[in-house]
Amino acid sequence: MDILTLQIPEHVNLYDEMVKQAKLHPKKVIIEDLSVALTYKKFLIAVNVMSGKLDQIVKGEKRVGIFLPNVAAQVIVLFALFKNEQQPCLLNFTMGTQNIIDCIETVSPMETVITSREFVKKADLEFVIEEMEKQVKVVYLEDVRSSITTFQKLSGLFGSRVSGLKKREQSEVILFTSGTESKPKGVILTHRNIYANIKQVFNHVALDEDRDRILNPLPLFHSFGMTVGSILPVVGNVKVFLYPSPLHYREIPKIVEKDKSTLFVATNTFFENYAKYATREQLHTLRIVVCGGEKLQKDVRDTYRDKFGIQIMEGYGATETSPIISLNTAQHHKEGTVGRLVPLMEARISKVEGVNEGGNLLLKGPNVMKGYLIHGKGFVPCGEWYNTGDIAEIDKDGYIRIISRLKRFAKIAAEMISLNKVEELALECFGESVFYAVSIPDKRRGEKIILFTTKEDVPVRKFKKFIKDKKMSLLYIPSEIKHIDEVPLLGSGKPNYWVLEKLAKKEE
Repeated sequence: MDILTLQIPEHVNLYDEMVKQAKLHPKKVIIEDLSVALTYKKFLIAVNVMSGKLDQIVKGEKRVGIFLPNVAAQVIVLFALFKNEQQPCLLNFTMGTQNIIDCIETVSPMETVITSREFVKKADLEFVIEEMEKQVKVVYLEDVRSSITTFQKLSGLFGSRVSGLKKREQSEVILFTSGTESKPKGVILTHRNIYANIKQVFNHVALDEDRDRILNPLPLFHSFGMTVGSILPVVGNVKVFLYPSPLHYREIPKIVEKDKSTLFVATNTFFENYAKYATREQLHTLRIVVCGGEKLQKDVRDTYRDKFGIQIMEGYGATETSPIISLNTAQHHKEGTVGRLVPLMEARISKVEGVNEGGNLLLKGPNVMKGYLIHGKGFVPCGEWYNTGDIAEIDKDGYIRIISRLKRFAKIAAEMISLNKVEELALECFGESVFYAVSIPDKRRGEKIILFTTKEDVPVRKFKKFIKDKKMSLLYIPSEIKHIDEVPLLGSGKPNYWVLEKLAKKEE
């Protein structure tokens, strides 16, 4: 599709878009997990049966919580709510109890959360459910399934044959920010936002409906896991395998081989760990491999090129943009950048006082969110331009280079020092991307840098000499380098700098 002909309709319901594909490809296996493989026909029937059942359970409720792992059942519930013109609120089960309760309060009124007994037990989330039940009614999928009658099954089968006759209202999906700096914010994405991003991806990347197979281990509460890993497959006719956790480093390469996956997306941290256990044979079917969420480090990129014959492409996104903003491709890529903007997006750079390189990246486009839900305040619409909070620069060819998060700067002796740059220098000095910089208050110089690492015996003096030899500012030298056994991660796979910052302050 040419960018000149890429148009996003004003009215979109993702259930209706899925039905169009199901009618065209009823026998194609479109979604699979560890226990089930569903053709479009079976998926559509399951969605219709579930929508009828949920219409009884949560009838009249505008927002419905989903608290489920990355399995086909969650996608069925998601599309059942789309059909019922309700708003799914995808709760992040890795957040911790208080943050989850904050999320529920943020989207109030929300009366019901759908979960699974088996999931709650396996994930040891009983206490979270106890606290949740003080706020909402908890409905278990096992009970929903067992109460489905023969008549409802027949209704679902009949409904699958006449689906699409009704034009449904455009609805919304609510995801949540991580809540590491304040209470989590609800991000409102319309069906049109998500559909636009799917169309942008198809225009930007050469996906083949017959050939490509997506492996998605990212949870649906993560915007990439939801849009590209769950909705794009069934709306765009690209088969997906859902795996319940990205942390199973030994198992995921085996799934790639078994499924013959061709498209795989993960963070730098996840890629680094998969490489420890994967073989070249296991990954040989992969043709589109994308790193997002955090910077792709040189050692990880080189490992995949040399060990597996794979070129990892770097991309960039945000929950607020449904999520994909830019992406390197096989045809158009530039090392050290996150690629060019996807079609129909615009960007501009806003100068930031004290930051000499690049500026604040602002964006607009059809995939940019409707707005935020703020705890205790309610809905705040997104302005004309979405402020990413990322310091970036755009070269003459349109390639975007992310320099740092605006919040990932330390102000030392009145100078703005990029914590990302400190990590890059440590990688260059010691040859491994296992360094994580945070800043904490310092009475003498305003702030100071603490560098955490999983590498044993890293001397500050060696790093200091390295920075001096490069003739760089001595402000990049951390006050301390601390060893940790394991890097704390967010559910998305990004390093949890908030936990590291708390640890640094605690040890002061």
